[in-house]
Amino acid sequence: MSPEISPSQREDPVIEMLRGLAACMVVGTHYASMVATHPGLWGFASTGVDLFFVLSGYVFAPYLHGRPLATLPHLVRRFFRLVPLYWTALACYLLLSSLQGRAMLYVPEHFLFLHTARSLEIATYYNSAFWSLPPEVEFYLVLPILAWAATRWRLAWGVALAVAMHLALVAAADPASQAVTARAIATIHLPGLLCEFALGAMAWHLVQTAPGGKQRALRLVLGLLALAATMALFHAFIADTGAQRDPAPLWIGGNMGLLAATAYALLVSAVAGAPGAARQVPLAAFWFWLGQCSYGVYLLHNASPQALQLLGWKPQGWAGILACILLTLCAAWMAHKAIEHPMRTWGRRISLRWQARPRPAQG
Repeated sequence: MSPEISPSQREDPVIEMLRGLAACMVVGTHYASMVATHPGLWGFASTGVDLFFVLSGYVFAPYLHGRPLATLPHLVRRFFRLVPLYWTALACYLLLSSLQGRAMLYVPEHFLFLHTARSLEIATYYNSAFWSLPPEVEFYLVLPILAWAATRWRLAWGVALAVAMHLALVAAADPASQAVTARAIATIHLPGLLCEFALGAMAWHLVQTAPGGKQRALRLVLGLLALAATMALFHAFIADTGAQRDPAPLWIGGNMGLLAATAYALLVSAVAGAPGAARQVPLAAFWFWLGQCSYGVYLLHNASPQALQLLGWKPQGWAGILACILLTLCAAWMAHKAIEHPMRTWGRRISLRWQARPRPAQG
């Protein structure tokens, strides 16, 4: 078997740009408190995490359509892609906590991606953005199983099963209870979020399997559907956050991520892989660069306000936001150059070396 090509080596620039957009959205929702007492529609930007999940499903969709996946090389690549920069970011937050006089608690849980398995306090103790990493790791771990299953059942059945699993977890919720139950934990892990990765995979399927002559019309239809879905998502978000006396029904609040992922999957299928789409994006070079640094931006942006406070300035207002953004971009770029890119390259080399080893002859 020929050496496996990493999906990232075949990605089109639009995917990288969308990663940059997702990172901006998450930063926006976390920095909104510097200029507003209530996030309002800024809170909608938190769905950038759902866009990240959809993009992961899109990138790895070829493995659900028959591309060979060698399990051990795949896990090696994912380890070097995700873990070194995460551990570096965790060390930064540990240092900041120590300098601020906070107790350095729950370190083993964070080190092993178990920080969202027990309580909200542990999950958000160092960086609230860390919550999305465990389901990403879980998706990478089960991808070989999903790829094997996809050779026996149609992808649409898998998407339907993932959505049904999510809806079942939402339906089982008790709105009056604030307890951290097994159901609540499953909701923010792969059982509740697999549907978002699956929608990303379906986005790839919609375009890649369409006849070449019909792709342009299909993308137009998907783009219009994405616009309609986004408008519906805004309406659902306002219903979920705007009425204080009459909370929105559980089916809205509990399904915000699913609604967002549906809209983003339609958007991704409409623009990703389209000929010349990247060149039509304003400031395309900047968005592509931001996409390359997006993981560092996501991990480190909550450290910037803490670092500035240690220097004697509590960032507030638009000046504070600008200072935090500049610090975050510089830190993310340096982390990409010094850690993320070298570790990712090293992981690819190791995985290709292992995959190239000759297999023992069958008796």
